Amino acid sequence: MFSTFRRRVLQTLSLVPALASRAAWSQPAPLTPTPQDTEGPYYPIEWSNDIDFDLTSFRGKTYVRGTPMEIVGVVRATNGAAIANATVEIWQTDEIGKYRHPGDDGEGPATRGFQGFGRTTSDSEGRYRFLTIKPVIYGGRPAHVHFRVKASAHKTLTTQMYFAGENKEGGAGGFFGGFSKERDKLTVSPQQVRAGERALLRAQFELVLAVG
Repeated sequence: MFSTFRRRVLQTLSLVPALASRAAWSQPAPLTPTPQDTEGPYYPIEWSNDIDFDLTSFRGKTYVRGTPMEIVGVVRATNGAAIANATVEIWQTDEIGKYRHPGDDGEGPATRGFQGFGRTTSDSEGRYRFLTIKPVIYGGRPAHVHFRVKASAHKTLTTQMYFAGENKEGGAGGFFGGFSKERDKLTVSPQQVRAGERALLRAQFELVLAVG
């Protein structure tokens, strides 16, 4: 009986490395944090008055210029868990390539009915959404949307979203160059969709935050 018991113990122990290896193999690989990119000179100064997720509805007016675009995505930690209550901000040009900022066109975009920048909070599943327009190329820079994302216990992410087919460098390094080696990780291919009677582009941009 003792030899039988001993044999069973040895057999069980022999399975431990295989089980441990299988458990390790089944663990999902950690996600890579979204690359940082240049903030640029036009981060909004005044975050007040009618600042929300919809940049196309401003001060009671509906913005009808440019190509309407919806930006959607999920904010996640590197372990894949969704991050709720993350603050997601975007800022970008209007349809003529101007920022709503004192250093560029001041309140020009707002005068034309474009909010210029927006802020929202991710929901319980980490999801966020903006309604805006597709930005245009200006000063040699490829079209892009600026992002800043903040969440408790995570590092603040400042980055940019680019568009497939428009990723050529606009200048020699620095502000214009951005992160050329990681541009592909920040590039989206918007799809044409319909929202009710309205046709628009939908850009899916996932955001992964590093632990703070």
